[in-house]
Amino acid sequence: MAIRIARGYEKIHHPYQELYEGVRPSIQGLRAAKFLPISMLDKLHDDDPIVLLPGTFVGRLNSTGQFDATNLFTTAEAGARALTPACWGKYTVQYTSKDSDFGTHNIDDATPAGAAVNADGTDEGASTMLVQNIKPIGVLTAPVYSEVLKSKYTNYKRDLMPSILMGNYSIVMPAITVDELNIEPGDIVRVAGDGTSTGNHKATNKAYNVAAITPGRLTTWDGATASANYVVGRCIDKYKIAGGGGSGTRLSAKLAAGTTLTNLNSDHQFNTLKKVQTVPGLGLSGSGTQGIPAMFEHAVSDSAGDYFALVIKVDL
Repeated sequence: MAIRIARGYEKIHHPYQELYEGVRPSIQGLRAAKFLPISMLDKLHDDDPIVLLPGTFVGRLNSTGQFDATNLFTTAEAGARALTPACWGKYTVQYTSKDSDFGTHNIDDATPAGAAVNADGTDEGASTMLVQNIKPIGVLTAPVYSEVLKSKYTNYKRDLMPSILMGNYSIVMPAITVDELNIEPGDIVRVAGDGTSTGNHKATNKAYNVAAITPGRLTTWDGATASANYVVGRCIDKYKIAGGGGSGTRLSAKLAAGTTLTNLNSDHQFNTLKKVQTVPGLGLSGSGTQGIPAMFEHAVSDSAGDYFALVIKVDL
């Protein structure tokens, strides 16, 4: 049937629409992959399991090419707009008794539903399936909780979408991995991994791994076109936090042991913050942390025993 439209009154549609303004878009429907192991328990929220910690660079699972073998569960997971740590390379996930107790979905299981990690302990440890080549879309600014909670409990619903910082911001982060300790101001940085090595995603007791290619962490970009899609920004500053930590030790361990750190950064007034009396053991910045801001407790020392902070201009 022919329809007559008055000239000049027809609606013209253009293939463009602005969705939001800002650098932390809450992309609808994003959620953590159900196979991610528990990184820590949120004691303030009934031990709800957290699987992705703030400061982790993350990416989206795609429908193909993300795993090293055919796996129905992971294919279904990819269609669920799942988030996982970004990495140029391959990495395993590390399950523990917390995952078997909670019912974390096992990445090695080939059923669409995704069977839980075995309670008898046979599935605990490093997975067989490797997650590979996850391109970064941003860095997490808040903890992300396990998606298994929603399927485990019918009365549980957490609609808080993860806030992902994508650009036009500078962030400060402790240097944790060997690769991060080698980053210098001016370096263009990308997510870690070299395309062939196997890393591991598991944060133990709120602490990131120390391995050189920990997924979601950073390394310098060598300019290779093959890894250009994994670039996340540029290092614009690097400064020493403190010294006296010994080689390859975590700052939190030294603080807990009462080790006296040396050369506290005076430019950032850590030596002044040290005079603020705080209750030991609570992790509050002040005398209990020797004046070092608590966010740096994850830092790992270099071979000289020094701890460093990186300022990264995120640009994705």
